[in-house]
Amino acid sequence: MPKSKPPARRSKRLAATRPVRRSPKGEGGRGARAPAVAPPALPQVLADRVALVTGAGSGLGRAIAEGLARAGARVALVDLDLDAAEETHARIAKAVAPHRSLAIRADVTDEAEVAAAFRKAVEAFGGLDICVAAAGIAPAHPLVDFPAAAWRKAVEVNLTGYFLTGREAARVLTRQGRGGPVRRSPTCPPEPNGRRRKGEGGSIILVSSKSGLEASKNNSAYNATKAGEAHLARGWALELGPAGIRVNAVAPGNVFKGSKIWNEKYIKEAARKRGIRPEEVIPYYVGLTALGIEIQPEDVAGVVVWLASDAARTITGQVIVCDGGQVFVR
Repeated sequence: MPKSKPPARRSKRLAATRPVRRSPKGEGGRGARAPAVAPPALPQVLADRVALVTGAGSGLGRAIAEGLARAGARVALVDLDLDAAEETHARIAKAVAPHRSLAIRADVTDEAEVAAAFRKAVEAFGGLDICVAAAGIAPAHPLVDFPAAAWRKAVEVNLTGYFLTGREAARVLTRQGRGGPVRRSPTCPPEPNGRRRKGEGGSIILVSSKSGLEASKNNSAYNATKAGEAHLARGWALELGPAGIRVNAVAPGNVFKGSKIWNEKYIKEAARKRGIRPEEVIPYYVGLTALGIEIQPEDVAGVVVWLASDAARTITGQVIVCDGGQVFVR
């Protein structure tokens, strides 16, 4: 009678190789600040594409421009502060590749300067495929104390600036037409006749805000203009659809890292509004999200890259909310 084999013993070596998930210090509780997020290595889904980003000198505009460049696009960096745009250019040259970006100074509320910025981008890179409007301001005052001058400036930057940027992008993209040069794409190859697939006339993306969907206190101008931007995207999607141009908006939640909006003054105003201390403001807002995580600029950039890519070629007239689950579109 053959000897029975002893029961299999669990390999200590195998057990030792199992990954163990350890939470970084301070992570895991609602309202806790998230650890720094390293930008992921993006596939080149925007290879041979040309993008123009307004407000590219800081905050979300800078992160979006860097994300587009990492995804393979050449990017025109438009900002009122040329030194800030040049800094973004230097960051892209160091982290991605030289000659991938161009810094351009322009005031988005000035019609001639906006047209000149697009002209420089087209001359430098040979065309345009993607336009991202991200230049904006957020004056915070109670309604009874809201200065009319601050209201008018917010409307000029956040609405007139987006209008002028979107109009110039539409003019450039419609002039190019669907029969423009074919861009290589790993997800959506060209038709056999060598022309662009239907829907590849270009992409315009407006950076709105969750405050455009769900209003916040003491933010009359920001609430109104961000809601207006979302509606601009919807109307333009209807107008430009026959030319194959997609128009969408992203509505980020509170993004603190690198933000000019969340400056010391704005944080103090938020603390006063909520009846908390300034150091409690960021954990408070993070705690309002369903996921309980702090949104990073790179998170928003990833959404913009996806919207600009062929993977989203059927998406137009939409507002994509990236806020960790704070505002639910109804």
